[in-house]
Order: sequence, then C-alpha cells, then structure tokens
Amino acid sequence: MIIDNHVHVFPDQAGPAGYQDEAAYRAELQKIVRPSWGRMYSSHEDPKYIAEAGEDVGFRVGRFNRFQWKKHGEDVWLQRGAVSMEKMEYTPDQLIANMDFIGVDKGVVLAGYMEHSWGREVYFADAIKDHPDRLIGTVAIEYDVSRDEKYLRGEIEKLTRAVEENGFRALHTHVIKGQPVDDPKCDPLWNECLRLGIPVYMDTGFNGREAYLKEIDHIKNVLQKYPDMHVIDCHLGAWVKHPSHPEYVDNPREFFPLFKLGNFHLEMGYVLAYENWGIWGEEFEYPYPRHEQIIRSVYENFGPEAMVWGSDMPWALRTCTYQQNLDLIRLHCDFMTPEDRALVMGGNLQKLLKVE
Repeated sequence: MIIDNHVHVFPDQAGPAGYQDEAAYRAELQKIVRPSWGRMYSSHEDPKYIAEAGEDVGFRVGRFNRFQWKKHGEDVWLQRGAVSMEKMEYTPDQLIANMDFIGVDKGVVLAGYMEHSWGREVYFADAIKDHPDRLIGTVAIEYDVSRDEKYLRGEIEKLTRAVEENGFRALHTHVIKGQPVDDPKCDPLWNECLRLGIPVYMDTGFNGREAYLKEIDHIKNVLQKYPDMHVIDCHLGAWVKHPSHPEYVDNPREFFPLFKLGNFHLEMGYVLAYENWGIWGEEFEYPYPRHEQIIRSVYENFGPEAMVWGSDMPWALRTCTYQQNLDLIRLHCDFMTPEDRALVMGGNLQKLLKVE
C-alpha cells in the first residue's frame, strides 16, 4: 500500500476560505511572502519589493498560482504554486485523480490554507466523509500556551471531537509557532494524543537556524517524556540549505538524537527546497542528488522505519511531477531493498495511522 504522508486540498485562495471575508484571508496570505522570498520564484530579487505583513500594497491572489502586488511603482509577483494551475484551488476530487494516475492508495491531508475551525469542522470533515477510503484527515487547533487553562482545555476538546466523531487520525497544527512544545502546559495535549492513539506532526523550520535547532531540542524533550507517542516532521525538516548559505545545517545530522529514540519519523520528498536554479545549480535537476544523500544517511544509520514519503501536493508541481516525486523513492534509492522502500512509501504510515 502506498500512502502519501503530505497532501493538501483547499478552496479557492482568492475567496474567504472560512474567514469573515476575502480581505481577512488575503491579510493572512500576505504574511507568507517574506518567509517565501528568495526560495520561490518571483518577478524581482531585491527584498525591498517584499509585501510585508499588513502593508498596503494591493496584495491579491492572481492567475496561474501567483501572489501579486504593487510596490515602489512596479508590479511584483511571487510564484506560490505551479503555473500549470490557473486557479489557486485544489479539490479532493482533483487530488484523488492525481493519486489514481500514479497509483497512490491513500493521502494524509495536512491541515491548512483556510480558517482552522471552518476547515476542521466543514471542509476537511466533508472531504474525509466523501472519500473515507482514500483520504486521512489531520486536525488543526490553536494551542496557545500564553492563554489560560480553560482556553487550552477547549482546544483539546476540539481535537477529541475531530478524532472521535469525524474520523481524523492525527494532530497536525497545534502549538503556536515559536512556542516550545515541551512547555508543561502542553502535557494535557500530549496525554490526550496518547489516549486517542494518534501520532503528532511537529513541523520544524521556516524560521531561523537558531530557532530551528531549538525546535528540535524541544521535540526531543517531548519524545523522551512520552516514548509511546510518535512524531512526524514534514519537509525534511524544512531547513535544507545550500552549503554556501550562512545558516547551513549538515542535514540530516541535526535529527540523529531524535532518530535514536525510535519514535521520530522524518518525511522525505521535499523537492521544493531545490526549486531555485540560482541557488542550487546542477543540484536543481531531478532526481536531486543532495536529497538522495539525505535519505541514504538516515537509512544507513537508522533504517527505513525512521522515514515516510510525502509529496506536498499540489505545491510539489512547482518543481516536478507527482510521478517523479514518488519515484524518488520507488526508483532512485537503489541502495534500499524493495521491502524497505515499501515501508517508506506507506508501510510505516500504515502502522502509525492504524490503516487496515
């Protein structure tokens, strides 16, 4: 069985997506521009053209998966998704058609790209209900440890209802980014995940090197305290940098202390790290030699059980086809046995998510 650990479905990003109106959601999307600048393709390179959060630059979601705005008298765009998609929308039916085409049996739908409550209770809940044999849902809550106990208890109750009443099988979005997941106020949340028998996605990166390494330390503390709880980190950790980058980390060695604990799993397939030719040069080319080196390092040191495959569809289409993304494991990691490849492409997730 092949299970994609990382897929997305979402409504038209030019619409309200569960927020009060389109303007409210545009304000949220505009916050993505700065952390994406320089990695995603854009019309300009100078950071002075970045649409800063809250800045009045006429930010909008345009055609062909572009964020667009005007700054310093010039029209600016950032290529958020694949140009092959005219509209920034990816429906469950469209995802499943792509899964059928390359032979993926199930997809783990990671939360995001809409207002959390609306997504959890309406959009994702409907997608899972309509496609129970193909889509596996993950829960999004907003667990803000700066809030009081009543608020936090209410967020845990949202998780419980989503799992017990709507069939969600993992927790994805939870502790507010930048807050430590090993804060004592998080203990009731992790205890509930254990009671529910679900794994937890703890995504690192998309910040700074120091913050990234601190995140890993916090996760280690949680894994040591809760040895029966399994954690999955997407995007290869989301800190794949070229060796010339001033904040380079020798991936995946930063995760070795976590792998040794036996309940941490790293997602392979994050080809979006290599999408900028100006940064990567020949390593920009499929099948991404540095990516294979990272996989081999984990495999030779900790075995196939430490990894899961995930594509990040449809965003992966910025760099390669869905078929190619899967074939990174299925065809190109020839240092693995067929049995070990099967574990990475679905067998490990089948056990973690209790998929029959």
